[in-house]
Amino acid sequence: MATGKINVSVENIFPLIKKFLYSDHEIFLRELISNATDATLKLKHLSSIGEAKLEYGNPMIEVKIDKEGKKLHIIDQGIGMSEEEVKKYINDIAFSGAEEFLDKYKDADKDSGIIGHFGLGFYSSFMVANKVEIITKSYTDAPAVHWS
Repeated sequence: MATGKINVSVENIFPLIKKFLYSDHEIFLRELISNATDATLKLKHLSSIGEAKLEYGNPMIEVKIDKEGKKLHIIDQGIGMSEEEVKKYINDIAFSGAEEFLDKYKDADKDSGIIGHFGLGFYSSFMVANKVEIITKSYTDAPAVHWS
């Protein structure tokens, strides 16, 4: 039996996502805020089990609108991503970091409350934007990453 990888052309998949997965363009905001929520809940969980050596505090999620620049910023104080994680979770469509996180910590005492499971929410931002950027810093010592 032969096995292999399927390669998907971004130019071909995004129109399908636009047309069939998300019927309302406004859904992108919910998806991005859900991702920010998951990032903060992941950090909270890692902090509670001693895996993240930092003060969790009371993290916030900010939504900033720059009407002149026609930009929307979703800012969270969550777990962040390393360069390797950006490649893994952003460059590979439908690979869910939330799902992987839940699998890794499924034996933990508390429910983490993580929302995302399918790895597609981020891509809804391409329905409304010509350019999408991620600026992220992992909770680890990894350097910050700028993805565009």
